[in-house]
Amino acid sequence: MAGEQGHLHAASDEDPFWRLWRELPEPWKGPVIGDGIDDWGRITENGDRRIDLTGLPDLIAAELAWMAHWQAMDGTRSSVLGTNQFANILRRAIRDNRPFPTSMRAMDWETAAALQRWFYATRWGRLIPRGSVARLRVIFRFSRLALLTRCSDGPWWTLDEWHPRCDPRIPLAEHEPQAHYGCSPSKIAHPWLREAVKWWLGTQLEAGILRWTTVSQDRMQDILRFDRWLNTFPDPVDVLGDPAHAVQLAAAFRRWVSDPANRIQRESDQRFAHKPVHPRQVNDDLRAVAELFAFVAANPHEARQVLGPHPWSRVTDAHAAGWFRQVSRIPHQRELNDEHYVDDHALAQIPAALPLLGLPRDEQMTVTCGDGQQVEARGFDDPQAMRMILLQILTGRRASEIRTCHFDCLSSVPDRAVDAAESEEIARFHYAQSKIDIAPDNILVDREVVAVIEEQQQWIRDRFPGIVPRHLFLQRTGNRQGDKPYPSGTYNWILREFSKIVKITDSKGKPVGLSHTHRFRHTKMTRLAELGLPVHVLMRYAGHATPSMAMHYVAARQEHAEQAFLATAKLRADGTHVTFSHDDHDSLHLFNRADRFLPHGWCLLPPLQSCDKGNACLTCSVFVTDASHQTALERQLAETEALINRSTTAFQERHGRPMPEDNVWLLQRRAEHAALTKLLETLHSKPGRAVQGAGCGAASTGPVQISLDLDRHRRTRP
Repeated sequence: MAGEQGHLHAASDEDPFWRLWRELPEPWKGPVIGDGIDDWGRITENGDRRIDLTGLPDLIAAELAWMAHWQAMDGTRSSVLGTNQFANILRRAIRDNRPFPTSMRAMDWETAAALQRWFYATRWGRLIPRGSVARLRVIFRFSRLALLTRCSDGPWWTLDEWHPRCDPRIPLAEHEPQAHYGCSPSKIAHPWLREAVKWWLGTQLEAGILRWTTVSQDRMQDILRFDRWLNTFPDPVDVLGDPAHAVQLAAAFRRWVSDPANRIQRESDQRFAHKPVHPRQVNDDLRAVAELFAFVAANPHEARQVLGPHPWSRVTDAHAAGWFRQVSRIPHQRELNDEHYVDDHALAQIPAALPLLGLPRDEQMTVTCGDGQQVEARGFDDPQAMRMILLQILTGRRASEIRTCHFDCLSSVPDRAVDAAESEEIARFHYAQSKIDIAPDNILVDREVVAVIEEQQQWIRDRFPGIVPRHLFLQRTGNRQGDKPYPSGTYNWILREFSKIVKITDSKGKPVGLSHTHRFRHTKMTRLAELGLPVHVLMRYAGHATPSMAMHYVAARQEHAEQAFLATAKLRADGTHVTFSHDDHDSLHLFNRADRFLPHGWCLLPPLQSCDKGNACLTCSVFVTDASHQTALERQLAETEALINRSTTAFQERHGRPMPEDNVWLLQRRAEHAALTKLLETLHSKPGRAVQGAGCGAASTGPVQISLDLDRHRRTRP
């Protein structure tokens, strides 16, 4: 085929595709592709089969050759079977004089599918096998879109299909995963709206005002709902009419998008048909339309050049203001609840079931469900998903920060303090900060996290030999170059299926869906906050830019106030543990009574009673203390012992005999000395924090079988 193109020379009016053709390596120019190409069997995964493009029109043959080469460079396999099948279809169409477009760029999927149905009907008289449809579909997905983008001389946003994998001109942030999702402005049914949206979102993305994730997954969906709502009008352009009616139109749109049934786009979304729509979702839809109107109104000259005079020339700032006015104010007062907190009962079940994710599909294991029932389940053969969710539990990172982090994500910490973390091995984990540019992108992790990461790194080396992987977690198929991260859709799907089997439940019997992995971030932040970490440390660990956002992740658990007070073991003056009940703590209101805070402990005297013991707290039955007052107690013991020695010596010198042991003053001091001695002995022999205060009557759920030991972060205050 290379010789057949000899008559094609550069010309001012030549098809832009031929620029790509001249850059194509010679072995890929055909007409039979395969000979002379290194590692052909690995590129195609179809053995020694060749791509045969003989007998096809020059332009179509050249385009198919370029598309096959692009697939190889993209890291996916070149579609030998699909391309050969399509070539056979076109050759038969040429023989039977059945018309078809003159280029692959002009031939959309519907046209190709119709040709395939005709081919099977006339050649074999039967319907198309599903596998044949799938093979042909591959050609008309990414490779054809890549061809369209390379041959487009206009701005990238003028195209009707956007995908960064196929179009390198689309701006991306550093850690945005580019290989797995695009968006389709072509789904916007009204042409005047579609062109305006492409211009608006493309300009916002190039200016850095919006990110690809926001554009493709949020704004485009908001506008698609607006587009469907316009179908309720006899003339959809009326929405751009009199600005005095903008408020009423926006209110009608608000009511429409507030109905869950109007938000369903796919059959799989039927499960959300009766789920209430959050006001924030409605506000996002309204803002998207208002921002579009505001953008067009603020750029009238550019709008006339790009969109033409009709119908957008009628849009003014009043339209945008009317739509913005319907955006409701949602109180920012935080709802105090533990909805996103995963308690100890649920966390204890997860590690026991995680091996099922990594187990091969031809093996089974017994899994204990949240309700106590045991079931036999087949493995998911996905150790990557197993390690990803484990890292999310241990570190509290977002799913995207784990899924797209770099392969070499660990570094040493040479400047670590000698006494930090009790000399435990610590490393710095560099995650993929995907949300806030100014936020940090690394945290310190312990040896358990390091072990999980190193195990994943070794798995990648064994699975993808001979490559330098970019990411720690990789797409398993179609990724010969190792540059595509683990797909988010696959991760969510496998966790949903995993949840259906293991049926994790919390202590209240409520199901815990593991596909909602952000709850592990809430849980991690809550646990760190309950250990007493200051807000600025929580911000640094979470990668947040504001304290309010960091505190948003801290669950207000019902027992949180109790744990803040009963965080360490409380001891009476005789060295015994104090037993509290929930009602006791609620009735004392210690946090509202500063007079109950003592220099060496706390007074548990009920608020309505007064104390007549003076400073004799160590002999009082309602006095408690803990390890945080150890320094004060040691000082008081030394001072009490010195006071006893001075007083008894003075008595001996004055009266010529020792002070009697039944002396009322000496009895009190001896009691205080004995109490202090016993307290300090107990603190030394049983250091640390009780499960719930100092032996509260409530039953404990026991330790969580997660490797990360949070207790080592606790600070002791003198």
